[in-house]
Parts: sequence; structure tokens; C-alpha cells
Amino acid sequence: MSSELILNKLSNSRKKIVVIIFIIGGSTLLIKKFLKRKNKKTEEKKVEKQRSSVDALFFKRLTEILKIVVGPRETFYIVILTFFLVSRTFLSVAIAEIVGQNAQALVSRSWRQMFIGIGKFAAITIPAAIINSCLKYFSSILALRFRVRLSYYVHDAYLSDNSFYKACNLGGKDRINNADQRVTADITRFCEAISELYTTAFKPILDVILFTFKLASVTGWQGPAVMYGYFAFSGFLKKVIMPSFGRIIARESELEGTYRTAHQRLITNSEEIAFYHGGDREKTIINNALKNLDKHIGGLRYLKAWVGVFDGLLVKYWASIMGYISLSMPIYFGLKGNDNKSSEELTRDYIRNSQILSNLAQAVGDLVLVGNKLTTIAGYTSRVSELLEQVRHLKDVGTTPFELDEESLKFYAKGNDSNATLQIQQSNNNNNNNNDNSNDNSNGKENSDNQSKNKIFDNPKAVKEWLQNWRARCDERARNVSYSKQERVVQGGGTYREGPSIEFHNVDIVSPEGRLLVKELNIKVSQGQHVMVTGPNGAGKSSLFRIIGELWPLHSGILVKPPIEDILFVPQKPYLVLGTLRDQIIYPHSRLQMQARGITDEDLCKLLTVVDPAGIILSNWQLDDEKDWFLAFSGGQKQRVAMARLFYHRPHYAILDECTSAVSDEVEDTIYETCAELGVTLFTVSHRYYLRKYHNYLLKFEGREGKWEWSEVPIQERRVNKLENTN
Repeated sequence: MSSELILNKLSNSRKKIVVIIFIIGGSTLLIKKFLKRKNKKTEEKKVEKQRSSVDALFFKRLTEILKIVVGPRETFYIVILTFFLVSRTFLSVAIAEIVGQNAQALVSRSWRQMFIGIGKFAAITIPAAIINSCLKYFSSILALRFRVRLSYYVHDAYLSDNSFYKACNLGGKDRINNADQRVTADITRFCEAISELYTTAFKPILDVILFTFKLASVTGWQGPAVMYGYFAFSGFLKKVIMPSFGRIIARESELEGTYRTAHQRLITNSEEIAFYHGGDREKTIINNALKNLDKHIGGLRYLKAWVGVFDGLLVKYWASIMGYISLSMPIYFGLKGNDNKSSEELTRDYIRNSQILSNLAQAVGDLVLVGNKLTTIAGYTSRVSELLEQVRHLKDVGTTPFELDEESLKFYAKGNDSNATLQIQQSNNNNNNNNDNSNDNSNGKENSDNQSKNKIFDNPKAVKEWLQNWRARCDERARNVSYSKQERVVQGGGTYREGPSIEFHNVDIVSPEGRLLVKELNIKVSQGQHVMVTGPNGAGKSSLFRIIGELWPLHSGILVKPPIEDILFVPQKPYLVLGTLRDQIIYPHSRLQMQARGITDEDLCKLLTVVDPAGIILSNWQLDDEKDWFLAFSGGQKQRVAMARLFYHRPHYAILDECTSAVSDEVEDTIYETCAELGVTLFTVSHRYYLRKYHNYLLKFEGREGKWEWSEVPIQERRVNKLENTN
């Protein structure tokens, strides 16, 4: 029975009750759902805040770290440091007494007492200077010992059981962000801050106890009461206005790590970046990292400046006003027998009490400032503690199976990568017969659900038509390219000339160590003449392309080649830039440069579909997604994206250095056929005989005495000519 029939049988009053119940019930569910979502966001914010706040978690983490860094030797240094801190406090009390006696002698004009007081002061300055220097020395030594012990502890865990590999190569929660920054700079800063915290906290506590007792004995309880009442007020006010320095410091360390990582990537991938001529793009990335760091540190300095203003007012100047009130109370109210004292005695008491009060105020002020240091240390503690927790966790990771991603299971249940690729390849082979029905096969290849999800091309014919259109667009941009007639002569070396082909005339290839790799190379490679380069390791295959890319100077002879932007190098291990998925395809271009060329995101998706027919990449990520792509992509996906980058730039010449080793044969065929479709002339470095069919010539380096061999691939073995004829 439907709800409408039930309502018809009910009276009007009951209908109203039912409606009210439905409304209340629905509203309750909506409110619960809203509160649940709000509580979830609140909890996430709390977790983020707890990472770098001075709370129970901070003290728990700090205690665990102190158990690591404090050993027998460190305990010995702490005892010595404590001895010097106590000695300095007692010296401060003695100096206050001497200064008061000197003031009394000066007012009473007792020259003998004055000279004795000056002598006492001079004598006490010697141990005071020694103690102050020893405090700095043992504080720095203690920080060094903390750093050494903590670093050894981290090294033992980080460099055992392949934890360093897991930290760098496992994704998700198991990966340590900026591990080098945490292991080096963050540990150093933490240990220095902890060492300084001990000296800055222990001495004020001892000073407060001694000077409070001393001040109360000469001014009565009213003097310390006034001061502590004021400091309680100032401490509350500081807590209200104090920003969360812990999170800010943690963010600073993170940005420092990002900036350092950008430079490390530049060093690690210098050759790949040089081949792509990505210096300008890398400069933009590094400058942006520096700009973010500069902006953050500038804001931090600004906040500290304002906090310094309040610290100066509350702890220094306004505290002095309260100090005058405390000192004047015994004199004006006759406390502690001050009614019968002479002016000389009152002067002595005032100066002495001023010294004691000054030291007490400084001690309390230092304790207040310890709160600032704790917020800073909280940031370092969160970074170091997360490192330790993660390193411990990494010992267990790798011995347990990885968790399967449900989304990937659903995707692969529809059709696997290689089968889908094979389907596209078979469709391409039957394209001349206009047979577009090859998508329907019995092997479960890329079914209709997956096609509807990532449907970019309707059929293989559409792929070919779009590639032809893409080639025409690229040719239109390159139509006005002219070649310079000016020769460039390398000082003491060979000569560069610009031209539409690549020609070597009596070129010697010499390594930086002075080894002759290739002697008197004489070849000409016109556009459309694909070359396969083979030879043993160290024979000069990659060196040939370093010469073409002008990474190595031309030793001798004449090299004719197109402008450098018409040649693209695709290495076996593709370089993946910091940025979005879009940035991986258009590198070293920026998005603005891409748009200036009239290229859209839809074009990029089509380029990805050419190299990834199953659409796995676009199913998992959007073009605006930012990831650590070295970890996010599989080996085959990295090479597919690198080939999409090649098709995006569509140079006249491409140098492929084993860049398809991680993809299937079917995808490899698609890539080489697409290069022929787009008119890209290939230099391929490979030992795989299978790839001969896509080349016109073979260049073999012997690897001894600079010998080389140039031969033509038999016409009957070539597939490249058939492909070009169909175009």
C-alpha cells in the first residue's frame, strides 16, 4: 500500500501529525549529517593544530625525544651546565650587594670603602666572565651531543631494512616528505633550541626563587606580591595576543625543504633538463619556491616584530614602573624598619634592591619569553617526532602486502591495459579497409562502460584524422622558421651550421676524459630518414646526442643541424617536473605559453589518449592535479607521458634513448607509428632488433678505436615506408 493511500485514510489532524513527524525526522537527519561533517572538519583542524602546539602531545613527544638524546655523557654536560648556572645566580646576588655598598660609600663620601668596593667588584668580574663563557661553551657542546645522538638513532633506523628506499619510493602515509631536510636541518635546529631552552629556563627559575626570597627579606611580602600580580596579568595578556608560532615554524621548515628539493632535482636531472632546455622553467619553479619561502619568513618576521613590541612594553618598560612602586613601598610606608635609617643607608638599600628587582624582573621576563621559545620548539618537535614515528613505521612497511585500491579493481575488471592497447592496434591495422567494428571483440577489451567514461575518440579513424590535423597545426606554427647562415665556431674545436637536416662532416667525438669515442663521423640524416643507433656500452651512443644537443662542445669537424628547439631528447628515465599533470606534458612550456600556441586542455587529453588508449592516466588524475609524479606514475606511465610530451612539441627530430622499454610491444608500435604520422624523424638508441623495421638506417659504434658503421635497413624489412606511403 502506498503512502498516498495511507494518508487518505487518516483524519486531517492525524495527517498533520504525520507530516510534522516526517519534517522533524528529516530535519534531524539533515542536522546530524551537517554536524557530523562539521565535527569531521573540526577534528581535522584540531589534528593539524596539535601537530605543532604546546599541549600534552607536544610534551609527550618531547619526553620521548629527550630519552633518546640524553645519555651518560650528555648527563655529565648537563650537571656541569647546572653548576655554572647556579654559580652565576649567586654571583649576581653578590654583585647586587657590592653595588649597593658602593652606592652607600659614594653618598657618605667614604673613599676608603669606595676603593674597597671597587676592588671587590673587579675581583668578582673574573669568575663572572669565566662562568659566562663556560655557559656558552657547554650549551653549544650539549646541542652538538644532542644532535649526534639523535642523528645516530635516526641513521640506525633510516638506513636499515631498506627504510630509506621505502621513505623515498612508497606513496601515501608511508612516505617521508623532505626526508633530507628533516634528517639534517630540522634535527640541528631542534637540538640547538632544546639546549638553549635548558639554559634559558633553568637560570630564570633559580633566579626567581633566590631573588624573591632576597627581595621579600628587605621589602616585605608586598614587594614580590606587586611584581607577581603584574607578571600574572602580562602573562595572560601575552597568551591572548600570541600567534601560533609552532605551526608557522613547522611551515617554514616545510618550505625550506621544498626549496632545497627543487635544487636537488635540478642537480639529479641536470642532463635531462639540459636536453629539454628547461632552464627557464626550472628557474621559475625554484624562484617560486624561494618566493613562497620569502613571503612566509617575511610574515614571520613581521609577527615577531609586533610580539617584540608587546614584550618590550609588558616585560621591560611597564615592569620597570611596577618595580618603582615595589621599591618605594618600604620607604614611604616605613616597612622593614626604614623609618630610622639615614639617607646613606636608604640609598644603599635602594640601589641593592634595584639590582635584585632588576634581576628578578629579568628572570620573570625570561620565563615569559620561554613560552615564545616553546612555541618555536613545538614546530621543530613536531617535524622531528614525525620523522622518528615514520622511521619506526617504515620498519614494518614492505613486510606486509600493499592494500588494493577498490577503484583500480573496478577499472581493471573492465579491461586491462595491454588488451585495450592491442585492440586499438588491431583497429589501426584494419583502418585501410574502413573496418571500424574491431572494438567489439571477445577478449574483454575496453568495454562500453570504460569508453563512455573516457571517450575521446570514437574510432581509430578519428585518431588518425586528429593526428593529421595536429601535424598541420604544428606545420603552420613552424612555417616561418628560417635558418641562420652564420656559422658558430667552437674555440679550438669544430663548427656549427644551421640547416634542415642533421649532417656530420669529419666529426670526432671525444669524452670529457679525453677518450676518442668516434673518429671522423660522416653521415647525413634528412627529414623522414629514421636512424637506429646501436653499439656496446660506452661506445659513444649517448655522446653523439650530447654533441647534437650542444651539451658537449664539438671537438672537430662540421655539424649541420636544425635550431635546438627542433630537436627533442626523450631519455629512458623521463624527467617529471614539479607541478600538475598538464605541466608534465607541456614541459618546458608554461600554461601561458601553451595557450599562446592555441593549444587547449582537450588537445592534451587527446595526446594522452594516443599513448594511453585504455585511459588509465586520465581516469586516475585530472590535468590540474599536483602530485609527486615520480611516485604516482608507474614506469610505463612515465614513458607514455614522455611520448605525449614529444607529440605535444612535435619537433623535426627526436632522439629516443631506450624510452619505450617499460611499455608493451603494442603500445610501442603505436608510438612509432604516431611519430611517422606526425613527421618526426627519429634517432633511436636501442639494442632491440624488433625496432629495426621502423628505421631506414643503422648506425653502429664499435666501441674501439673510434670505429663506426653506417648501413641501410633492407626495404623489405621496413615498415616505416609503408606507413609514410599511407599518409
